[in-house]
Amino acid sequence: MRRAIGGRPWLTATALGATIAGTCTRLWATGVFDALRRNPSGLAHGQLWRLVSPVLVQGDPSVISIIAVFMTCAAVGVLGEALLSRRAWISLYVLGVLVGHGIGEVFQPHQSGTSVAFAAILGGIAARVLRDARYRFWRWRVCVLIPLAVLDTVVRDIHGLPFLAGLLAGLLITPRRERATEPEHQ
Repeated sequence: MRRAIGGRPWLTATALGATIAGTCTRLWATGVFDALRRNPSGLAHGQLWRLVSPVLVQGDPSVISIIAVFMTCAAVGVLGEALLSRRAWISLYVLGVLVGHGIGEVFQPHQSGTSVAFAAILGGIAARVLRDARYRFWRWRVCVLIPLAVLDTVVRDIHGLPFLAGLLAGLLITPRRERATEPEHQ
């Protein structure tokens, strides 16, 4: 069932709350960060949790950067909860974690963060905008994001690929709406 704008964004709050808690552990010791961050050597030695655990700690060195990431992710997450079903939101979040931290093992080893999960949700939102006639005004703006995501990947940043994966997944799961009618609740 889709949540209306103004409702409680439980999924966003839960996801960001877990990352905030993990990130706060860095105040006392680096052990948790080291155990959860990306580590290609650890992954090669069977530490499979390293494909998902980096989402639980934000690796930015600056508090201002961390706050900016959390605010951006909160905005994307809340909008995603308003436009996508809960199942789609969770699926896109997990897809972003796997794709983002998977490519991160190659492009940016020994880092971490939650932004890749929300990049996939942003891709799902973009798919919704492209497939729903009510958002025609925003379509060309969303289309600009596609080459930017490709360029982001070419320059070895880890956010473009999760966005593109979220866009593709969103196009596959989002029903096409040609008329500007009220959406069916899922």
